[in-house]
Amino acid sequence: MKKIAAAIILYHPDLSVLQNINSYLSDVDILFAIDNSEVTNPSFVEKIIRNPKIHYLSNHGNKGIAYALNVGAKKAMEMGYHWLLTMDQDSHATTTMIQEMFKCSTEKDLSKISIIAPFHANPYHRFPSTDLQCSRVLTTMTSGNLLNLEAYAVIGPFRDDLFIDYVDNEYCLRSTSLGFTVIQANKAILNHNLGNLKQHTFFWKKFYSTNHSPIRRYYAFRNRSKIIELYTELFPLYCRFEKSRFFVDSIIILLYEKQKFSKFKMMLRGLVDYKRNIFGKYHD
Repeated sequence: MKKIAAAIILYHPDLSVLQNINSYLSDVDILFAIDNSEVTNPSFVEKIIRNPKIHYLSNHGNKGIAYALNVGAKKAMEMGYHWLLTMDQDSHATTTMIQEMFKCSTEKDLSKISIIAPFHANPYHRFPSTDLQCSRVLTTMTSGNLLNLEAYAVIGPFRDDLFIDYVDNEYCLRSTSLGFTVIQANKAILNHNLGNLKQHTFFWKKFYSTNHSPIRRYYAFRNRSKIIELYTELFPLYCRFEKSRFFVDSIIILLYEKQKFSKFKMMLRGLVDYKRNIFGKYHD
């Protein structure tokens, strides 16, 4: 088993997050608990700092997922680690997840792998639809990834200006454009909450609503527009799919989600801010 560091990005965590941390803590050598909360939870912090494996770091406010990931990567590199496990606070690792991920690194040129990702399971998709142990993918979500820090040094940091949504997609696309590969280990299962996911059926076709908040809709629409601008020439099929999601997301919100007016208002604000080249954290 290779030596790896881990980073969990915290945002107003409650004590239930401790169960998620314990699902992978024994498989890593050190865990950076990076707190983006505006107000810390003293009882939570008191419990995690009792464990010598966990290094608690407060950002003294919400600096965004990209900033926090870069803090974790920098700390791990300073301590000589080559791999960083990146975790959301609402993700729970299965027992063999990390071991299965490293199986996908055998007989491959590790210097060309930017990320080894797990399969992200949710209540509606428990297992991958392929029998392949390892698959090459274009993008993946941040949580549960093994980030190759030697590749990270070449690719560059996660983009702070995106703040939250599409931070992971942009990094994956950039890494691929530079000749690196993102690998998904299909037998490595991560139980991951993607918003408040609900399944719906419309004319015998299944749809999923994430029920993200209006502010998350703002970031998604703003940052998706930027990704399309940056990568249409290099990844036309991916960007064509992302363009279709503007329409699909709007229909799903209209049919199935609450706070419709607030969400459409923030989506429009996201598009306007993209046009004005306003990025970073949202401000009224």
